[in-house]
Amino acid sequence: MTEQAFGALSMAQRRTYRDLQSGIEAFRTEFVYLNETNEGICGVFKAVLADHPEYFWLTGSSKGTVETLGSSVKVYFRPEFVGSSSALQLRSEKSAFDAKVSELIALAKRRSNVLYEQIVFLHDHMVRHTDYRMNVSHCFDAYGCLVLGKAVCAGYAAAFQVLMNRLGVECGRLHGSSSSQLTGETSHEWNYIRLQDGYYFIDVTWDDPAVAGGSTGDNLSHVFFGLNLRELQLTHRISPGQNVPSAYGTRFDYFRYYGRCLERYSFEAVRAVAQRQLAQDGRFFVKFGSKAQADAAVRDLIDGRRVYSIPGISGRISYGVSKSGLVLEVRRKKPE
Repeated sequence: MTEQAFGALSMAQRRTYRDLQSGIEAFRTEFVYLNETNEGICGVFKAVLADHPEYFWLTGSSKGTVETLGSSVKVYFRPEFVGSSSALQLRSEKSAFDAKVSELIALAKRRSNVLYEQIVFLHDHMVRHTDYRMNVSHCFDAYGCLVLGKAVCAGYAAAFQVLMNRLGVECGRLHGSSSSQLTGETSHEWNYIRLQDGYYFIDVTWDDPAVAGGSTGDNLSHVFFGLNLRELQLTHRISPGQNVPSAYGTRFDYFRYYGRCLERYSFEAVRAVAQRQLAQDGRFFVKFGSKAQADAAVRDLIDGRRVYSIPGISGRISYGVSKSGLVLEVRRKKPE
């Protein structure tokens, strides 16, 4: 597990971090510190939760009481718990959560020995087994996503970080804003991960077709799997004051990794990419290096109807371009 927030702390703060961590895992409701400030403890507390989204029973908020005794200051720090579960209930939920995480990691490793393919499997599992739901228990945390199967973006992002931590992949969360057909313009959370050649952004929530504007019957998407900063900023805005990765890779963009990425539009190249996918599915995706190239593909393939020259395409079709403007999807429609 990588603890990025822990690494940025002073030695004194690290001691507080470990003390908080130990108490959180024992479900302590109060911590007492001498000659500290409540603000300082809150900062360390936020660092703990940034590194450890598996502490799903905490909201991230807290209360502090300061008591001055002569020249000494005593701070009573109380983290806020989700709901009103007892310690016994929390232990039961934690046991179920830990078992689910272990199960998913085992499934991913049985599916493939390749780390990247394990990451893809976990992303896909989350999309297929999570309903985007607000105003339900644990919708903002990893427990809601992985155990209850209901979450909002914060829950998706927390759950993905938990799984990446278990795989040994450096992963963090960012917050900002974005817009979708379902939610409109809203605050949002997503992830970044570090692979061999740099950092990549992954937005599991937006790869869920129900959130992105599709129906729950649609197959999952990978449009937001493996973006660089330029691509992310086409649809997302990062709130200031966060540590944003600066060195980005290209090899593990989902479409590039699976041979579905073209810098420039070429009918022959699209046909080759499409045929490989159509042999397994009734649709194909192609990602282009710019919106202009994706637009050129639409003009030739769709407006010019050249798509029907691709073997496997006949009858009625539907198509769509991702919100980033870079990914074209063409789908065969089933006869009614």
